[in-house]
Amino acid sequence: MTRVMVVDDHELLADSLQAALTVEGLEVVRPSSFDASVLLAEAAEWSPQLVLLDLGLPDDQSTLPMVRPLVDLGAKVVMVTAETDRARHAECVAAGAIGIVSKTVSFDRLVEVVLDAVAGRPLMTNAEREDLLADLRQRRADESERLAPFEKLTERERQVLAGLMQGLAAEALANELFVSMATMRSHIRSILSKLGVRSQLAAVAMAQAAGWTP
Repeated sequence: MTRVMVVDDHELLADSLQAALTVEGLEVVRPSSFDASVLLAEAAEWSPQLVLLDLGLPDDQSTLPMVRPLVDLGAKVVMVTAETDRARHAECVAAGAIGIVSKTVSFDRLVEVVLDAVAGRPLMTNAEREDLLADLRQRRADESERLAPFEKLTERERQVLAGLMQGLAAEALANELFVSMATMRSHIRSILSKLGVRSQLAAVAMAQAAGWTP
């Protein structure tokens, strides 16, 4: 009997899937916890052939880091999600998921997708898969380009820029990092030079726009 693991914090959907798939002759199991270590340990014990994995769990927990370990355990992974960001979908596919199913599809369609996956039928064409992965490569390239200037900063300069982003004045930063004001001014001048900007405000705006975090 094919074993399917349903990982979804939407109780009604999970209950409905368990009932419908059981009628189809599948064995359905559900984790006792959404904690990653517990979930993966139970998956290792149960050895499901298929895992239906909600991309977002309580407390903004992403299940993306669980995809590869589940695949390594021998499971096919299908993401069931309300997430519409193609880059997020692509990250799941790159990690080993065989398909993405939107939570906006009908329940009957969701069951059909599960049965297709169990039967080994592809959930996406090679062209669809390659388009997703190409989008991901482009997004990563763009991100790398945006963040490249910040790679030039030393560890201390990153700390200074992080403080500036928090709204700390140079004097407060100097006290916090136990350096003189002359040293702090030197750090700030170096940051501005490496980022190619003329003011602390511009450096902070550039970091925020690039999505840089220390």
